Amino acid sequence: MTVSEFSLEVGQNRFLSRVDTHMHAVLKVRARDVDGPAVRPSAEVLVVDCSSSMDWPPTKIANARKAAAAAVDALPDGTWFALVEGTDEATMRYPDTPRLVPADARTRQRAKAAAGHLVAIGATAMSTWLSLARDLLDTRPDAVRHALLLTDGRNESEPASVLHRVLDECEGRFTCDARGIGDDWEPEDLRRIAGVLRGTADAVVEDADLPAEFRRLIRSATDKAVPDLRLRLVTPAFARLESIRQVAPADIDLTDRVVAVKPGVVEVSTGAWGEEAREFFLTLAVDMRGRPRFEDLQLGRVELVPPDASVRVPAAPTPILGHLTEDVRLSTRIDEDVERYTVQADLGQRLKAGWVRFGEDDHQGAVAEWGEAVRLATQLGNTEILRRLGRLVDIDPDSGEVTLKDDIRPRDGFAAVLSLASAATSDTPVTPEAVPGGQPRQCPDCPELSPPDAQFCMHCGHRFEVAP
Repeated sequence: MTVSEFSLEVGQNRFLSRVDTHMHAVLKVRARDVDGPAVRPSAEVLVVDCSSSMDWPPTKIANARKAAAAAVDALPDGTWFALVEGTDEATMRYPDTPRLVPADARTRQRAKAAAGHLVAIGATAMSTWLSLARDLLDTRPDAVRHALLLTDGRNESEPASVLHRVLDECEGRFTCDARGIGDDWEPEDLRRIAGVLRGTADAVVEDADLPAEFRRLIRSATDKAVPDLRLRLVTPAFARLESIRQVAPADIDLTDRVVAVKPGVVEVSTGAWGEEAREFFLTLAVDMRGRPRFEDLQLGRVELVPPDASVRVPAAPTPILGHLTEDVRLSTRIDEDVERYTVQADLGQRLKAGWVRFGEDDHQGAVAEWGEAVRLATQLGNTEILRRLGRLVDIDPDSGEVTLKDDIRPRDGFAAVLSLASAATSDTPVTPEAVPGGQPRQCPDCPELSPPDAQFCMHCGHRFEVAP
């Protein structure tokens, strides 16, 4: 039996002053020797919004048909799959009864033919789409289960509480990547779906790019072989988990998905894994009154909980430490991992605040927020977010001053707002000319390039050892 292997590291500054009330730490989790479908089968449900708004402009439904066909083509032989039409209800389009079929030359051809006949008519009730996807995927409990959802509209045909309830029912049963097409959908709907179902959310900036994006997402989903991995945190009476979020490669707030197992023990699901690295930022609220000084104290310990014996995790828990000191040079030092994701969180807030200001016709406020976002993205070396911001503002290469572009499309704003919620990397190669400062950095663990001053690979999170 092939065994997937996980490792865990903690990044933190363990030194605290007597007045400190919080400890921040970054958990770095890496999966190795994950062998995709050779280890465990995959199950996939493609959900395409076919509400009436998909009919205009006609490129939306046309490219949705092409994207569904491209996704079907990308399915490896043996993948269990189905194609679902989403309107005010969920309808099977292939096969014609509620079941999954294995991908082969015959079933792929029939599914592509069905995709070619998708028609835009009806309303939008996403809970029905997710309910059908859940029921279909539940028939393959042995598989790594995934749904791919495309929409162009707002979930206005049902109360928000209905969608939230169904999402809670679906959590932990499959993962879902969600994509929005056009200019009239709600980014927060997609962000919530992807967050609860441990996937990614993003905007389709150009309709014609959708087929390539669907192929990429299917390849990523079917490469995963570990259906879930849980993080377990054990804390003493004087510490508790205040917040936790996945911060790389995609930003997903997991705080309200944490489950209390027993007093002092909580767990959270991280979703399906392939051979990859992820990082998680957590904050512990601590009460250091009466704690001994000048020695390491265990504020918590982190364990990885595997789904079964095919996954090997570290035998011993990894501690999160605290050390009371009166040396302000030690207690005020910020760990570089913690600082990086503190800056990233600020960047995300600036991106969203700028879009809110723009929507209120406060163009001066939008420029101020997005100008700060440009500065923070440059500090992080995040060329993908800079590229997305470049659709909203012009950036002076010398001064860094930004000015609003004319004719900003909503989809360009959606793409910026969802920058951190998507693990997608730019299709545009990073070149010395495109990135100020010299030659890009080649990651030894993946084929992606990063900016010349990057400390971490933008794709897989690998830490670069020395400056170029």
